[in-house]
Amino acid sequence: MPSKLDPYLTTIENWLAVEPQLTAIAIVRRLAERDPDRFGLKQHSIVQRLLRALRKSTAQRLVAAAAEGARIGGQLPGSVEGSGCEGPGPPTDPLSVPAALTVNRSANITSPPAG
Repeated sequence: MPSKLDPYLTTIENWLAVEPQLTAIAIVRRLAERDPDRFGLKQHSIVQRLLRALRKSTAQRLVAAAAEGARIGGQLPGSVEGSGCEGPGPPTDPLSVPAALTVNRSANITSPPAG
């Protein structure tokens, strides 16, 4: 059985593409502005179900695309030296402290030199 939302599906998807945080109630209000005879607060639950399905579908596509990208690239981002990643490893030297700063160890405070 077709849904009364079917004719508005592309419109709703476009709204979500621009504003992914839209709630079902905001979508119902926008639909009511377009067609007040067909839409009102009673349609909130049907819009919630549609929104849940659209977001689930989008999430599944994103996960599949990320998995495909990792499979094609061969490495996941963030691999470290010794993990089989080609190229130079991350720097392992301790960070240097700029000469303009001195450390007062008794107070455990870093402050610029007096002068």
